Parts: sequence; structure tokens; C-alpha cells
Amino acid sequence: MHLRDHLALLLLAALWGASFLFLRQASPVVGPIMVAAVRTLGGALVLLPLLMWRGGLHDFGKVRAHRTTLLGVALFSTLIPFLCLSQAARSLPAGLMSILNATTPLWGALVGWVWTREPMGTRRLVGLAAGFAGVMLLSAERLQSGEASLLAVVLVMLATLCYALSVYMVQRRLHGVPSLTVTTSTLAMSGLALCWPAWWAGLPGAPASTWSSLSPTVWGALLGLAVLCTGFAYDLFNRLIVRIGASRAISVTFLIPIFGMLWGALFLGESISLSMVLGTVVILAGTFLSNQSVPPAGSPSSPRPLSFDKETP
Repeated sequence: MHLRDHLALLLLAALWGASFLFLRQASPVVGPIMVAAVRTLGGALVLLPLLMWRGGLHDFGKVRAHRTTLLGVALFSTLIPFLCLSQAARSLPAGLMSILNATTPLWGALVGWVWTREPMGTRRLVGLAAGFAGVMLLSAERLQSGEASLLAVVLVMLATLCYALSVYMVQRRLHGVPSLTVTTSTLAMSGLALCWPAWWAGLPGAPASTWSSLSPTVWGALLGLAVLCTGFAYDLFNRLIVRIGASRAISVTFLIPIFGMLWGALFLGESISLSMVLGTVVILAGTFLSNQSVPPAGSPSSPRPLSFDKETP
């Protein structure tokens, strides 16, 4: 990896870590449905010119041929997760959400075992147990202190499970379709599907709350989510996969909670407790172990780098 690749990973982690900050700023004011609609449509509008410039419109035939699968991917990769995270952000601290979001590769290992019958050795089982134990302990502490609600924690975990399911759908059913084409089309599908519910739901407290009454902070959060954390970040992630491979690109998983806690502390005044740091370490250690390959019988143990090729907050 070159220096620019390391810097790109840091930038990507900073952007995806900031998504939880933006969610905390926008969701309580605008509402989860509107946030998800703005994020998906805005992200699609950012990526569409890039797709056209890179000649991706030639893949329109592939989009039509795989439209049913793409609808399923849109449902599990953006629509459900973005709604869940937006709703959870109304009560969960940004730092805690970023830590729980790091369980996506844990779900990936579990989904791979159930869906594709990938072997599950002792090391991977220990990793899964450690990772989810870290989630339970960290969540239990926050629930007891009143800093989190059980529903919000469940919604974040549901979002990460959906991410894992969407990755396997792409791997098994959309082989040969470029990542940028998949990303742009699924964001557009989700955005269009959310337009009517968002318009019908309106802003919380309407008609007292109107778009003109929104503060610059909320507008900045919405733009940040759509342009930076979705459109630009997705493109950066796809280009990193091409340059350094999926296994290295997904190492961003280990950096997102750091930035999530940092932005929450700097801009929202959230505290970073020792239990949060320890919980993050346990979850990420479990993530690493659960994504190791199981060597064939009689062969020396040889760890495989993380292969889960998508991590989206």
C-alpha cells in the first residue's frame, strides 16, 4: 500500500465515522424517513455523474437483467439500514452507534456460515462469541445508565445484519456487475421508494417545522450525509477495493469507531468511557478472529485477511 492508500483509508474512516455525528444532528429534527430519503437520493445524484463519466451507462442492460436482485440489494444495503440507523440516532450517542456498527463483519461471518456453509472452526467461533459478548456487555451498561434504549440497539444490530446479507447477495448474484453501477442503482431505487413516505410523513412537528426553519447545523448534517458520507465515501471505497483489494479496504472497519467516538466527543460533548474503549477492543478482536479462514485438515494454520468487502454506516 502506498501512502495515498493509507491516507484514503483514514479519510474514509473519518467520513463514515462522521455519519453518526450527522445522524445525531439531523434525525431528531427532520425525522428518520426524511433523513434516509435525502441520504439515498443525494448519494445517487452525486454518483450518477461519475457513473456517466466513467462510461457506466453501458451497464444499463445488466441493471435491467438483474433488476429483481438489485431491488433486494437496495432493500438490505440502504433502505432498511438507513431507516434503522436514522431512527436509532434519535436516542443513541454517536460514539456508541459507531461501535455497534463495527459488528457488520461479525454478521458477515455468521451469514457466510449459514448461507454458504463456510467452515466454522474454533477460532472463528471464539471470535463470534467474543464480539457479540462485547456488544451485549456494552449495551447492557448503557441501558442500565439510561443512555440507550433497547429498541435503538436492536435497530443498529438489524442494520448491520442487513449489510451482511446485502454483501452476500451481491457476491453470489451480481458477479460481473461493476460496484459503482450497483451502488448508484440501489441508492436511486431506495431514494425513489422513500420519496412518497418522506413526503407523507413530513417533518416532525409540522406544520410548525418547515424546511426554512431548519438551522445551518441540520442542513450541513443532511448535506454531509448525502454528499460526503454516502456519495463520495462509496466512490472512495470502491476505488480503494480496485487499488488495494477488498481484504485491505475493509480494514477501515477497525478505524470507524475511533472516529465515531472522536467526532461525538468533539462536537456533541459525548463522553468516552473506559468501558467504551474496552468494548470496542473486544468487538474488533472478535471481528478479526471471526473472519479468519479455517485451514484444511492436516495443513498448517494460515490466517486469512478480512474478506468482508463492504462496510456501510
